[in-house]
Amino acid sequence: MRSPARLQRDARLYLSRHLNRSLAPPDRVSLNVTLRCNLKCTMCTTCYDSPELSTEEIKSIIDQTAAWGVEVFNPLGGEPFMRGDIEEILAYAVRRGFYVTVTTNGTLITERRARAVASIPSDRLHLNVSLDGDRRANDEIRGEGMWDRAIAGYRRIREADAAAGNARRKILANTILHARNYDRFETILDEQAALGFDGVQVLTLFRTSPEDSPPQSEALWFGPDRISDLRAITEQLASRAEQQGPAGYQIQNSPDELRRVPRYYTDEMAPLEAPCWAGWKELYINADGRAIMCDGKLDFLAGAWGNVRQQTLRELWRDPALRERREVVKKCSTPCIQKCYLRPESDHASELLADGARQVARSLHRQVRRVVPRAESHPDVTLRLELTDVCPCDWEGCSTPPSRWGALIREATDLPTANTWAMMRDRGYLDFGRGFMGFEVVRGVVNDLKDSALRFGVLSVRWRGEPLLHPEAAPILRYLMAEAIGPKGVADTLRIETDGRFVTEELADFAAAGGAQEWVFDLDRGDGAGVDQIWSRRGPGVAVILACTAGEGSPAHHWAERFSGLPVQIGARPTGHDSLWVRARVHDHYLATKEARAHLEALASELGVPLAPAPGGTSGPVRCQAPARTPVVSWDGKVVLCPSDVRLVEPLGEITPGSLAALWRGADRVRAVTDCETRGRPDRSICRSCGRPEAPHID
Repeated sequence: MRSPARLQRDARLYLSRHLNRSLAPPDRVSLNVTLRCNLKCTMCTTCYDSPELSTEEIKSIIDQTAAWGVEVFNPLGGEPFMRGDIEEILAYAVRRGFYVTVTTNGTLITERRARAVASIPSDRLHLNVSLDGDRRANDEIRGEGMWDRAIAGYRRIREADAAAGNARRKILANTILHARNYDRFETILDEQAALGFDGVQVLTLFRTSPEDSPPQSEALWFGPDRISDLRAITEQLASRAEQQGPAGYQIQNSPDELRRVPRYYTDEMAPLEAPCWAGWKELYINADGRAIMCDGKLDFLAGAWGNVRQQTLRELWRDPALRERREVVKKCSTPCIQKCYLRPESDHASELLADGARQVARSLHRQVRRVVPRAESHPDVTLRLELTDVCPCDWEGCSTPPSRWGALIREATDLPTANTWAMMRDRGYLDFGRGFMGFEVVRGVVNDLKDSALRFGVLSVRWRGEPLLHPEAAPILRYLMAEAIGPKGVADTLRIETDGRFVTEELADFAAAGGAQEWVFDLDRGDGAGVDQIWSRRGPGVAVILACTAGEGSPAHHWAERFSGLPVQIGARPTGHDSLWVRARVHDHYLATKEARAHLEALASELGVPLAPAPGGTSGPVRCQAPARTPVVSWDGKVVLCPSDVRLVEPLGEITPGSLAALWRGADRVRAVTDCETRGRPDRSICRSCGRPEAPHID
C-alpha cells in the first residue's frame, strides 16, 4: 500500500491531468546531455552533432530539479561518455541526492574513467550497457570489435568497484530483439548472466517513416515470414520473466510487454489501454536546452517549446504552450508499445479514494494489533537496520572504504567531534547526500513487521557504518524505543553498536531514560570514548558491553583491568547484561579462521575464563546460522541474508517497494535455511568460500 505522502502526490497528478494544470512537479526531469555518439549503429536515427549545454548549465538543471522536489534526474544521450565531464555531472547529481541510471555503449570507458565512476557511490549510480546480442549480432550493428570494447568497459567498472571496496553496482544490458539475433536470444541472455550483468531490458527497433529509416536496418525488421518465430521467442521470454526470482539476473520487461511485441511488428498495435502521462510525468530537456515532448506521433522534436536558457524548469512547467501539447496527448490515438509514460497509480479517482479508505483501515488495524498477541516470534533472531554505511575508523578489520568518510566531511576544515557534530551538520559542512537510511524507511520496516505480526529478539542499528553519524540518530533511537521495542513492538531489545566517539548529551539522555537497550562499544574501532558517559548515566534495563577482538594488540587486558568487576565473556556474544566481550575475527580462509580461534582460546586461558559456547552448540556438523538468525537491511533498503555480504553481492530483495516480512517468509530465504540444515550452508556463490560457519563465535 502506498504511503500517505505518495497517495497525496498521486492524487495531485490525477487532478493535474484531469484539469490540465501543473498541480504537481513531474516524476522525473530527463536531459539529453549530448546527442553525439562514437558509433554509427545501423538502426539509429537519433545521434547527431548538436549544440550542448555547458557543465554549469547542466548543474543548474540538477539544482533546480532537486529544489523542486522531483524524485528522478535522468541523463540521456547520445553516448554520455562523449562528454569529458560526464563523470563530474553524474557525481554532482548523486551528491544532490538522486539515484541515477546512465545508458552507455561502454566502448569509451577506460581504466581512468572506470575509477572515476567507482568514486561515485555504487548504490546511487547504476549503468545500462547497450549490447545488441552476442559478439556477432552486436558487431553487425555497431561495428567490428565493438562487443569486445563494450565488455572491456563493463569489466573495468566491475574491477574498479571491487578495488574501491564498493557494494555491487547494478549494471543491466539493453538488448534489441531483432531478426538477426532472435534465434539465439535466450543463449545471449545466458551469456550476459555469466558475464555478471544483473539483468536485461529487451528493446524493440524504433519505428520510423520509410524516408527516415536507414536502408541497412531493414534486415533487422521482423517481416511476415518471421512473425511466428517472433511469437515463439517472446512467449519463451515472457515465461522466463514470470518464473524468475526476486534476485539474480532478471528480465526487466513485464510478461505482458513481451507478449505485445509481435503485434508491434505486424501493425496490429492499438493505442495503450490506459492514459498517457507524457507532459505530466516527465519534463524532457534536449541537448540544446529546448524542452521537448511527444507530439502525438512519437516525434519529440516536433513537440518542442521553451528553453532552459531563458526559463527555469518551473516556468517551463507552467508555460501555456505545454498545456496545448498536453491536450494533444490526451487525444492521442497513435499505437505505442512502450509503457514508459503510463502511470497507473494516478489513473482512477476510485482507486485513489479506495486507497485512502484502506489507509484509515490500516491505521485502525495497527491500533488493534497493539493488544492482540503476536502470531510469529523469533527470539533468537537479530535484525540489523543499517542507519549508515559510513565509518570513520581506520581499523584493519573494517570493510567500509574510508572514501565514504572523506566524502561526508569534504567541506569540513576540522575533524568533527561529538560536540561539534550537530553544528557542522546544520551549517552544511557535512555531505549527507548518500549512505544514510531515511527515517521513513525505518518507520516503514517497523510498520511492516507490526502489520505482519512478526517479532524478533534484537533490533540492531549497525552494520557496515557508525550509526551515531546519522543526522537523526537520537530521534530514530527514541522512535524505535517507543514503537519497536517491548511487548507491543517488533523486538525485545534495541542494540546500539558504536565506536563511541559521537556519543552526545542527547544520546546520553536517551540512555538515561532506560529500557531494554544494549550499548555495545567497539574497542577495536575506537578508544572507548563515550563509555563512561553512558555507563554513569544509563537508566534501568540498559546493558553496556565492551567488545574487542582477540589477537595481537587486543585491548582486552587493558579493559579487564580498568573495569575489574565487569564479567568477561569470551566467544559467543553476551546479551542483556554488562560484560567485556572478546570475540574472534571472521575470515574467509579456514586457516585464518583457525588462527583466530587459537587467539581466542589463548586469551581465555590467560584470563582464566571459559570459552562461551556458540548459539546452538558446537557439536555435530558445522551449520551456517545466518539465514535463520541475522537478516540485514542496508541503508538503501536492500535485504541480505548474512552480515558477511558487505558488498551486497546477493541480496534477497528490497523493501522498497517490497516488504521485509514477505522476504523473511519467502521461498528464497526458506530455501537458504533448508540448505543450512541439510548441507551446512546456502547454495549461493558468496557462501561457497565463506569461513563464517567455521567461526561460530561471531554474531
